Amino acid sequence: MGHGPLRVVLATLASLCSAGAAAQAEGSFVHQEQYAYVGLTAGQSKARNSGSCSDLSGLFSPGFSCSIEDTDVAWKVFAGYQADRHIAVEVSYVDLGTFKLSASGLVTGVPVSASEKLHAYGFGADLVLSAPVSDEFALFLRVGLLAWTLKDSASASSNVASNNQQQKATGTGVTFGAGARYDFAEDVGLRIEFQRFKDIGDENKTGQSDVDVISASLVWRFR
Repeated sequence: MGHGPLRVVLATLASLCSAGAAAQAEGSFVHQEQYAYVGLTAGQSKARNSGSCSDLSGLFSPGFSCSIEDTDVAWKVFAGYQADRHIAVEVSYVDLGTFKLSASGLVTGVPVSASEKLHAYGFGADLVLSAPVSDEFALFLRVGLLAWTLKDSASASSNVASNNQQQKATGTGVTFGAGARYDFAEDVGLRIEFQRFKDIGDENKTGQSDVDVISASLVWRFR
């Protein structure tokens, strides 16, 4: 017996499958699972424990004025390697911004103005775990380490004298976060994420605080 009808059915089915695959490829990005990428991040940082004006109550006479700026602009440049759809490794330079305290009042009866600035930055290495929802959209978690530096600059002045001091603390702390990624072009994507940097600063020298960052990133992939 011949197989003419079967050949026709199989040929028709193959044609339909090819057409369906082509249509699906036109409607979504076909991603390689392994590629390198670079990116740029900008957002807002917040120091969770930036000190308190009450800490100065023993230095200034009652009635002094004081203000704290515990938020600033944060930014990051990073590069990474996507090993597969779920795992990537990433290195970065992070600037967490500058946090400020300003105070003025009487010290032993003399008008004094004082300020302190804390600038935090460092180099990070992270493991990024992704859960793809579709070809274009994914959720991710990250965990890693930040080798941080915190520069502390303090100054006080009056009409009698002035004094300035600077010190620097370094260390390594854990960082973790979560976010979402959307690829609006085949090689360009957008990330929105929250990240926490733990224990920035020396508790005895500069004070210590976690720093939270909410940010957006542009990512360029090299395939």
